Amino acid sequence: MDDGLREECANTSTWLNIVRDKDSLELGLQADRMSEAEVALRLAEFILSLPGSGAMASVAIDRASIKAGDAIIFDIGRFMAATGWKQIKAPQLGRNAWTGTYRRGDKTVRVHSRTGEGDVVAMVDGRRIVAECKKGPLVRKPGSPEYPLLMTALGQALLFDVSADDIVAAAVPDTPAFRKLAEAWRSRPLVRRAGLKIALVACGGAVSGLDL
Repeated sequence: MDDGLREECANTSTWLNIVRDKDSLELGLQADRMSEAEVALRLAEFILSLPGSGAMASVAIDRASIKAGDAIIFDIGRFMAATGWKQIKAPQLGRNAWTGTYRRGDKTVRVHSRTGEGDVVAMVDGRRIVAECKKGPLVRKPGSPEYPLLMTALGQALLFDVSADDIVAAAVPDTPAFRKLAEAWRSRPLVRRAGLKIALVACGGAVSGLDL
């Protein structure tokens, strides 16, 4: 069944490419994909916008999601400034240049590069949300890369050291292929038993599937 679903995602005739708007392209965002950093920051921003959200979200970003060799594939400072976030704390000496603390209104996003915790950690109504984020194509690609990306995100989310009250999620871009996988996998017995959420993060910042 999984092989059939993977083939359907790769070959579906209903695929609609996600087109970036002009402002997004001027920000330097890639036209045909969302980086892991973008998924994580948009998810953090969404969580902080919810009623009952805490004052701060922690976002873990590694080098591979913002640079390919010497080329910048995602400019965090540029993205945060364009979405209204002001850097209030620069990275400490010896830390990665893309880390730091950003504030918008009464909310704060702390960007770090530590491993071993969720890509996004935030609070809503006293409960902690821990999310594993993955990049993904916005246009149809051969080989259905969405399948292994979402599968890996779910597997890593299962290994988080969390409490019974925590909300655990795997987050990927909101595209037709990811949506089809999410709809099928949310009903799988072990996914339901573990209480794992599959969040779909749109280019404009909307998020579905978190169901808090």
